[in-house]
Amino acid sequence: MIGRRKWVGLGTVLAATFMTQVDGFIVNVASPSIQRDLGAGFDQIQLVGAAYVIAFGALLIAGARLGDRAGHSVVFLYGVGGFTLTSLLCGLAPSAELLIAARFLQGATAAFMAPQVLSIIRATVLDAEDRARAVGAYGVVIGLGVICGIAGGGILVDLDIAGLGWRPVLLVNVPVGLAILALGPVLPRGEPGAAQRLDLAGATLTMVGLPAVLVPLIFGPGGAWWTWLGLPLAAAVFAVLARQQRRLVARGGDPLFPPRVVTARGMRLALATVVTLFATNSGLFLVFTYHLQTGLEIGPLAAGLMFVPLGLGFSLGSAVSRRLARRVAAPVPVVGCATLAAVLLAGAAIAKTPESVQPPLLVAMIGLAGIGQGLVVAPLVAGILGRVGPADAGAVSGMAATATQLGLALGVAVAGSWYRLVLGAPPGQSGVPFADHATAFAAAAVLLAALATATSLLSRRLDRLPVPPTEPESKAASITAAAPSS
Repeated sequence: MIGRRKWVGLGTVLAATFMTQVDGFIVNVASPSIQRDLGAGFDQIQLVGAAYVIAFGALLIAGARLGDRAGHSVVFLYGVGGFTLTSLLCGLAPSAELLIAARFLQGATAAFMAPQVLSIIRATVLDAEDRARAVGAYGVVIGLGVICGIAGGGILVDLDIAGLGWRPVLLVNVPVGLAILALGPVLPRGEPGAAQRLDLAGATLTMVGLPAVLVPLIFGPGGAWWTWLGLPLAAAVFAVLARQQRRLVARGGDPLFPPRVVTARGMRLALATVVTLFATNSGLFLVFTYHLQTGLEIGPLAAGLMFVPLGLGFSLGSAVSRRLARRVAAPVPVVGCATLAAVLLAGAAIAKTPESVQPPLLVAMIGLAGIGQGLVVAPLVAGILGRVGPADAGAVSGMAATATQLGLALGVAVAGSWYRLVLGAPPGQSGVPFADHATAFAAAAVLLAALATATSLLSRRLDRLPVPPTEPESKAASITAAAPSS
């Protein structure tokens, strides 16, 4: 059983997960206010979000592997300190340029904080049943973060606390970060890993290759043509990285991507499942937001509140996934993805109903979609962690977090491009008939349902692969290993 002190420590690291989830959604809600207050252009507002994602994705692997060497709790606390400071800088930024720079630094510090959460869970909770319970709590926290990020952002902007407008949206991280730092002594104290040097060459190549992939996906077809040069650049960089990693292994070094982790049975399939799952999720967030605000012409605050059932459903699905695994014959992630696909198809049908009846139906739809997502994330994360030993917790956490970022960016690019193509106009443009908005949303929902179905098939295949015996209780871990939301 997990003792009280260990639960307090886990609760402390989960508070950081809550903080990063809130930050990922709360800025999107505040973007129009930021644009007006700072006199920023649309391209600059895009960079406010993109700068965080690019820095976060570029440094995730390096941050995770540094935790393996210096100690996950130590790196986590330094990351929290940096994230708290950069959140303060973001909230005080007097111009769009300085806000973009501060957001880049905030993403960089988050990359050293976020991957330590799953690493600490994997390295300190050795019993498979307790680990499944901890990962279930992790899923609940993600759902609560979504609620507070989307709804809380709209509320904070609407309240205009002390005349600060959008700034409390970013300053809210400061007291949370200080509280986490104050609870630092209760964190589990794992021993630092091997004394070998960090693979700086591999880290540098990763910091070039991952942004080269993310930039064209983030800006999509509407971005500058030269952003798409990032894809061939990334292919070349990753080819060099693969060769460098093989040479380092041959010399007896410790590579950024240990072969025992990359080639662990089911690992690549599990990471592919992560990509498709989060591509589905991010695509849904995007097209749902556009349909509410530009199709149904619902205000930002009300539209944000309509996302609350998503977070509640996600938390509920995460909380019951472990119990449901004992009561149904099919793997829970397969059930969750099938539920999500069915709900998305229902959403396509809802889009064709009269405009006046759509809001309550869409609220029910998004809540059920959250339940489906929550049923998948906790078992998927527990399954990935169960495929490696505690010594490789940092490596697998970094890889899973990177796959999540790739999935999020891919979903926005694919769903956004398809939505725009069917709509026949840039999303948000005035004068587009409601019927066209409804058709575009229905088409995007069908596409996302196909992605959810693909995730279900991947989960089914992953469930048939046994978990490697990394430790005595690994057999029990297979209960939840059927193949997360940042």
